[in-house]
Amino acid sequence: MPAQLHEVLREGKFVLVGREVAAAAEPWAGRVVTAFPVTAFPATSLRPTLLVRPDGYAAWAAEDPHPDEVRKALTRWLGETDRQGRQRAFRPC
Repeated sequence: MPAQLHEVLREGKFVLVGREVAAAAEPWAGRVVTAFPVTAFPATSLRPTLLVRPDGYAAWAAEDPHPDEVRKALTRWLGETDRQGRQRAFRPC
């Protein structure tokens, strides 16, 4: 049974809603939950992707983004990670 967005947000993590986005979000697996959108029109060619902040506001949205665009948005909102998915130390300029 599909979960409602507000139920997923209870985990206190970002939620990345989109088709085929799980691989791009893998480095941030501990800080972001991926969800597959359920639409009223499943045969549609639209492929929206949405990154929702833990407070429920949209952080980023795109129509059919390339995986690199998804990773760029995740880096902007969640920070850079190393290959094991650990957040890199923040170094101010």
